[in-house]
Amino acid sequence: MSDQASLQILSDLLNQVRYSLLQYIGESWPWTGNDDQSRRDAFVGLVRRQQFSASRLASFLLDHRAVVPSSNYPHDCSELHFVTLDYAKKRLIKDTSSIVSAMKSAAASLADDFEALRLVEQLASDEEQTLAALKSI
Repeated sequence: MSDQASLQILSDLLNQVRYSLLQYIGESWPWTGNDDQSRRDAFVGLVRRQQFSASRLASFLLDHRAVVPSSNYPHDCSELHFVTLDYAKKRLIKDTSSIVSAMKSAAASLADDFEALRLVEQLASDEEQTLAALKSI
């Protein structure tokens, strides 16, 4: 696989992570009860972990002088503003599962690019942990 093809795969992953449903819900202030601050804190931690993953992908792409076209949230999620975390949970799990699948698929395509493969494998592991945590929140 060419370097350009690897960079395109990583660019696509960046946009998927950067504009994930988890990031959208994180910006929309999901409601949890006053007595449920630990759940809220755990959720915010997951949002930040995913932001760090996006940052790592962006840094890799910048280091390799890739041009990353900007994107936006892929769906109209406006109905998810100011909802409870419980209400959004099933959709968050589904979206995060799709990110894990995309990363595993990308890893298979990046077998010839060790540096990119290692990064994607690490990020896939982080997303799997995020998925497990979402299920338990």
